[in-house]
Amino acid sequence: MPTHAADAATRRRRGFGAVIEDQFALRQLVREYLIPAETNNIWYTLGGVLAIALVLEVLTGFLLTLVYAPDAGRAYGIVKDLLGDGLWAVITNFHFWTAYVIFGLVMLHMMRVFLTGGYRGGKQGLWTGGVILAACVFLAFITGESLHWDEVGFAVPWHISEFFQAIGLATAVNYTFAQLRDIAGATERLGQIYAVHISVAPLLLLLFVVLHYYLIKVKGISLPFWLKETGRKVAFSTHIAEWFKYSGVILGAVLLLSIFVQRDAGIAPQLIPSSPLFGSPHGPGGNGAKPTFPIGWTHGMNVFFGQFLGIEPDIWGTVVGMVIIAGAMIAVPFLDRVDRAPRGWREAFDWRKRGWAFLAVGLMWFTMILGFVVNFLAVPD
Repeated sequence: MPTHAADAATRRRRGFGAVIEDQFALRQLVREYLIPAETNNIWYTLGGVLAIALVLEVLTGFLLTLVYAPDAGRAYGIVKDLLGDGLWAVITNFHFWTAYVIFGLVMLHMMRVFLTGGYRGGKQGLWTGGVILAACVFLAFITGESLHWDEVGFAVPWHISEFFQAIGLATAVNYTFAQLRDIAGATERLGQIYAVHISVAPLLLLLFVVLHYYLIKVKGISLPFWLKETGRKVAFSTHIAEWFKYSGVILGAVLLLSIFVQRDAGIAPQLIPSSPLFGSPHGPGGNGAKPTFPIGWTHGMNVFFGQFLGIEPDIWGTVVGMVIIAGAMIAVPFLDRVDRAPRGWREAFDWRKRGWAFLAVGLMWFTMILGFVVNFLAVPD
């Protein structure tokens, strides 16, 4: 029997799964792609758990688009009704609590890659792509926060307007406070944010996740410096199995949390006549509205600039904070003077060669922690 005929007969015997594997080259991508055995540990699976969490976040978000409407007069009521409606409440809660997990996984994964020098050996682009991925996640957080459309969610377009006012473009782009306090004008702004959240942010995430994994496959994965290198290789499929194992534990806990712990619908936004804040002369921050934890540092930086440094408008706190964090993270691989991944604890914490890189990471953490602390302690104006 000719070789190609024998191969075809083998595929028929193995069934539909083999056809899918052949057509999408999954065998080459998963079974025949070999990685160091030492990478099958929890710290090296966080990126995979993060990817699974993002997929579930997109899927639950898709379900929520079936019942949500970006109408400034109705959105708050829709979310509040969903939170009181059995299965929809679980889906909404899961979407909400998983965002916290994604934030934690992003930070842990980046720190693991930093400590193991995963950007060395011509892989600076891999790190830069990861930073862009983190920025895309931040974009999804910001826009998702607004869709809750309580007073905290209303703060997102409010601060966007504040930024446009700071650079003199609020009137030109129709993004003034007066327009936001009008339900028709606010609906236009909420629709724009909704479009970014359900289309632009997911597409950017997909693009850079694919690029990230492609570069990992081509450039190779770094080794854990705390384990002895054996030279043994295992199929990437074993690594994926580790992803699902840890995802089952972490996201299973999130599911239980979503069933038994209800997120608060918050206070209706001030532009709705039924809101207790209707007609308030203050913006959301002045009324005590604070963003959720993953992006809470932005409000803290605003308060720090406005109340402690006397810089107005205080939106410059968020702008400066984002510039510091993004600049510090992008600079890391170019400040690190070691040309290969560390081979032990001493090399991993070699301050003489890695000091500036550690300083950049420290600056990022200092900025975020400062924002979180000030946000926690802040009181209404």
